[in-house]
Amino acid sequence: MKTIIQMDTREKRGHKGHILQAFQRHGLQHIRSKMYVGDYTLLNDQSTCIDVKQGLQEVYSNLIHAHERFRAECIRAQRAEIRLIVLVEEPGIFSLEDVKTWENPRAAEYDELCEKVKAGLLPRDQKPKAPPIDSKRLSRIMRTMAELYGIEWHFCSPEQTGDEIIRLLEVEKA
Repeated sequence: MKTIIQMDTREKRGHKGHILQAFQRHGLQHIRSKMYVGDYTLLNDQSTCIDVKQGLQEVYSNLIHAHERFRAECIRAQRAEIRLIVLVEEPGIFSLEDVKTWENPRAAEYDELCEKVKAGLLPRDQKPKAPPIDSKRLSRIMRTMAELYGIEWHFCSPEQTGDEIIRLLEVEKA
């Protein structure tokens, strides 16, 4: 039976060319179809699903600004006994421990805004109410999500994403 990878319809067309090229290199077909959780799975065995995040900025946004939506997806996967792997495209990060060293661009933006407000270049109401969380706290939140909902965090560079999806999905088939 030929391996077919299912790709969620909510994955933006054109942004995943590097992934589709890897599928093509490996002789794998893919179809676009709405998925229950995640972005990629095997059509004939959906017990493992992979949710691809375009960097820790997207993870930060999901965990801090869209926490309930992300948590709901994790709960759906857990209840359906789906192994949910969150694959983060972030060069130089290889583990949750490495996340602690990530420099959040939001921190620099926050500091810059504070300086402009302090210098009188922006009105006081332009200053965000609170600074962004630091990378150590982000790492702890990610670890807690893994412990509570059984999700797995994996990391790779964008160039490796397609091959990593293939490896993670076929790990169960070995």
